[in-house]
Amino acid sequence: MNYLIYAFNFLLLLFWIRLWSAPDREFYFNPFLSGTVKLTDSVLSFLRPVLYLPEQAAAFVVILFFILFKTILFFRLNMALPILIGTYFQFAPPMAAGPKIASLLLFNVLNTAVFFLRLWSAYLLVRLITPPFRTTRATEALAFFARPISKLPFLAQPVILFGLHIVIAFVLSRTGLFVFLDQTTEATNAGAVSPFTEGPVYAQLLKTVWLAALSFADGLMFLTRALFVLILTSLGAAILQAHGLQIIGSEGVELLLGRFARRGGNGMGFDFTPLIFFFVIDLMYGSICRILFELIQSPFLK
Repeated sequence: MNYLIYAFNFLLLLFWIRLWSAPDREFYFNPFLSGTVKLTDSVLSFLRPVLYLPEQAAAFVVILFFILFKTILFFRLNMALPILIGTYFQFAPPMAAGPKIASLLLFNVLNTAVFFLRLWSAYLLVRLITPPFRTTRATEALAFFARPISKLPFLAQPVILFGLHIVIAFVLSRTGLFVFLDQTTEATNAGAVSPFTEGPVYAQLLKTVWLAALSFADGLMFLTRALFVLILTSLGAAILQAHGLQIIGSEGVELLLGRFARRGGNGMGFDFTPLIFFFVIDLMYGSICRILFELIQSPFLK
């Protein structure tokens, strides 16, 4: 089911970026962009004469349709849309008598917003580890998919992005059913008391800020997942001898590695840099999650 949610969110992303771009004034000779732009062009060119709307408005209508369709689908399936922050904290719409469509719609929007924020956080992390002035087709495509954050001045990006994570953390911790996930015993406690709504006001706000930092750190998890998918894509393309897909996979891996990528060819043998980078980032993410978990669960804030 997670793959279905990711597929919906990716489709929403394709039309979301059309709200912040003007392809009629931009030329794409980029294999990372040409296919997605052609897809959205074909849908919008069909809808504009029917809806009598400009391109951005038609894209917004498509976004609303996907959100409502996904909400109705999960409502009919009597399934929630849980949102996991870090590796311990999960929030879901209330399920007393099955998910109510209003709360399910809210969590549908929040689920998509969290997906966008993780993508933007991963974009910022990649930009931080990429040497300045390095421009490739992959970096151009990532900046395109990270709009409108990528259009902001660089120094403003982390401030605005962290502010958005604080908003998401506040809304999730106040509207969702809190579920504690114990990774050591694989236990799930859906009746746990939310640490973000207990204690004095200053403690609640401080724990919400740490939850936002944990949400920001989920960009590392998004980065490792994207790297894993691209590594598998490169290996599969090499086995199937799909030259075009292999180029896209290798350039994507090089993009995510930033300054740690080995450029100019590796000669004989395998390059284990992507795997080493994957395990290092995953270890870093696990350590950050553990530290922030201990801060949120601190007895001094209860």
